[in-house]
Amino acid sequence: MRYDVAVIGGGPSGAVAAAELARGGVSTVLLERNFDNVKPCGGAIPLGLIEEFNIPSVLVEKKLSRMRARSPKGRIIEMRMPNGYVGMVRREIFDSHLRSEAEKAGAIVIEGLVTAIKPSGSGFVINTLNNKVPPLEVHRIIGADGANSKTADELHFPPNELKVIAMQQRFKYTPAIKKFSDIVEIWFDGEVSPDFYGWIFPKADHLAIGTGTEDNRHNIKTLQKRFIEKIGITERPYLDEAAKIPMKPRKSFTAERSILIGDAAGLVTPANGEGIFFAMRSGKLGARAMIEHLKNNAPLKSYEDEFRKLYAPIFFGLEVLQAVYYRNDRLRESFVAICADDDVQQITFDSYLYKKMVPAPWSTQMKIFSKNIYHLIKGS
Repeated sequence: MRYDVAVIGGGPSGAVAAAELARGGVSTVLLERNFDNVKPCGGAIPLGLIEEFNIPSVLVEKKLSRMRARSPKGRIIEMRMPNGYVGMVRREIFDSHLRSEAEKAGAIVIEGLVTAIKPSGSGFVINTLNNKVPPLEVHRIIGADGANSKTADELHFPPNELKVIAMQQRFKYTPAIKKFSDIVEIWFDGEVSPDFYGWIFPKADHLAIGTGTEDNRHNIKTLQKRFIEKIGITERPYLDEAAKIPMKPRKSFTAERSILIGDAAGLVTPANGEGIFFAMRSGKLGARAMIEHLKNNAPLKSYEDEFRKLYAPIFFGLEVLQAVYYRNDRLRESFVAICADDDVQQITFDSYLYKKMVPAPWSTQMKIFSKNIYHLIKGS
């Protein structure tokens, strides 16, 4: 079988890319290793993504405008989004919907684990496990197969340099934990996560509770167990999930005949670990660049250039925030204190909803800068 493009990986980035390619008249095959795969993910998506990709309301199990930030000493800061909400989705349902949309657009969607990618003439030959799918001849490849991308390895892309191991457990609602059902809660606590954070995300019929830490630095199971104990939950989870998440874009995620998108490209923001938005945006931008490449011989590098132009300031800002405030509990305590400021909340939520750096008046910037300096000195 021959196709113009193979998209390897059927999560949000791959499904969006496949749909965009098919709508652009490009013959496309989408390969997903396991249709029943459950990605360990909090499943939080911003309003801007819901609007841009026309996400059906039935997929958004919760629309939450309230959140709490908790400090190591137990200080709680209540925050509210006055102009929007964060949507909660269940990844197995969400991903399946996006693959269905790709199929409706004309992409061929196949279940099969890619085991080898071999150059062949001006394209590639793709083999799957136990030859479940006959060898595929493709002209170009889009790698969308996650943090441990085999596609990236096979095509010799630079490595994902920094990864977080995340663990999440799902708990059915009981009277004891129903109090968490209408608010997002984030724990900045070194006992829960020494270099990331813990989260409590409510869904329609369960709580998703998880934490993360840099790969190979701490025991994630111990951290998660401690988190559950600190919350005071005695019920047993009905599902345990774990996966690696990249925390820094690869040095390059485009090549002459292939590109990487989503987690495979390392497009997860530092500090907050948000990946779904950037996965879907990279899928869309990458697919459009691929269409231009195939039809007009435009360089694929334009995709990476555009993505970095749009989002490099956000990645850099969050990387600095994490490097400054996540180092120890004294600084985390200071960070949560800063979150109490109304202007900080306003700028944060406005930027989060549509992923744009929102300028603030000079007086507001100076006030926030001064508070940062005060809390940094106090935290140190």
